[in-house]
Amino acid sequence: MTAPGVVRSGVGFRHVVVIPLNADGYPNATDTTPYEGTQISGAQALTIDDPEPRDIVHFGDDRVFQRDVLPPTTPISGELRVRKISDTVDAALGDDASFTVGEAKMFGIGSDNKGDENQVAILAYRQALNSDTSSGDYGKRYWEARLFPRAYVIGRESGFEDSPEEKAYAVRPLFVKEHLWGEAFATGTEGFEQAQGIRIVSEYKPKVVGFLGDGSQVTFVLPTSYPAQATGKMLMWNNGVEQTAGYTFRITDIVFSSAPSDGDDIVLFYEYE
Repeated sequence: MTAPGVVRSGVGFRHVVVIPLNADGYPNATDTTPYEGTQISGAQALTIDDPEPRDIVHFGDDRVFQRDVLPPTTPISGELRVRKISDTVDAALGDDASFTVGEAKMFGIGSDNKGDENQVAILAYRQALNSDTSSGDYGKRYWEARLFPRAYVIGRESGFEDSPEEKAYAVRPLFVKEHLWGEAFATGTEGFEQAQGIRIVSEYKPKVVGFLGDGSQVTFVLPTSYPAQATGKMLMWNNGVEQTAGYTFRITDIVFSSAPSDGDDIVLFYEYE
């Protein structure tokens, strides 16, 4: 296996998926089939507004005599812009539902569900190249990603104009103390104990899949279209604890030596080609 370098140059925007969460903050899987979330198709841009730090200037005697810096007073926020409208996506983000009148499909706008949107995780990635001239992998294709373990993604309705339609979603990442798979941040590993999101670079495209144990199933099959690139690029957690024994990874599934308990939240992070 090859770990990616840390110097790279990214371009474009290839993929974004929102993953609705259960009450414990895990992907909202309901059974032993793989839960992938909902892809938001037609991605145009994911902008992130990382606010400026506070600039504290100490002055007296008619001059500046010292300067200090403090953290900003507002958190990171962002905007997702896409070129496709999907009632399925909007239903996953809130409690509004698509409904039918005759043979017409309809969806509410400006409903009384505003302010009661669902918490979701966001995984977005783009392509990149190794741009470290001292690396033996200089020029190699990598993938850059942003993962927000818990966020609100709130659609903003638009009208009509004589240009290609673009829908905007307000992105509001929340502060969390653990990864999407439940493992707590630690200063000895991540260097922090609390964050709004994670920046990722991987050799192949990253993916997060959730399962829910039922007490009898031992084989958990990955999404058919997205097998792992290699078993060495697969990691799994059960109820927030990384699993290191009692299972076999294959690029198309996970086989446990004994079935996970009913209600176990199983989360897999892997890379696919």
